[in-house]
Amino acid sequence: MSFLLLPGVIIHELSHLFVSVVLFVPVGNIEFTPKKSDNGLKLGSIEIAKTDPIRRSIIGFAPVFLGLMLVIGIVYFFSVNILFFQDKNPYIFLALVLGIAYLLFAISNTMFSSRKDMEGTAEILITLLIIFILSYILGFRIPISFAQNLFTKDVLEIVRKSAIFLSVPITIDLFILGLIKMFTGSPRRFVRL
Repeated sequence: MSFLLLPGVIIHELSHLFVSVVLFVPVGNIEFTPKKSDNGLKLGSIEIAKTDPIRRSIIGFAPVFLGLMLVIGIVYFFSVNILFFQDKNPYIFLALVLGIAYLLFAISNTMFSSRKDMEGTAEILITLLIIFILSYILGFRIPISFAQNLFTKDVLEIVRKSAIFLSVPITIDLFILGLIKMFTGSPRRFVRL
């Protein structure tokens, strides 16, 4: 299973690396090989230097952001160019569809941040919540017109399309879970007729 998810693991760890470099946080060893631990199976890892909670949280969330961008980008690219791909050889089209489905499966199942990735995030969320509550009590409120200007028709259309595009990896996962259940499910029961 770890070999099947390897492209997603590589993207996950490289996103940590890229954001660490951008935020000037030194990095150490990076691994893409699975290792068993007391908490389960660790598919990959990267060492980063100790840093402040804000940069630590941004580095921890990097795979989610990059994963979302890649999934939405891949589905968008394929949906926009589907007629071009359909005009090609049917075997090439089928191989392309299977390749994209595999990439979406690998990326979407490895893009979520692990418990280790989320260290320090709770403190930031609590701090932001306190700041928000204090600002509200002191009378600093965002005007409703700001929200209306932020959520324009174009922005809402992008969100709608992104939600549709994200349903593709969910559908792929459900299909694979169905196959796994079908082949490894409970033994068949016979009925006497």
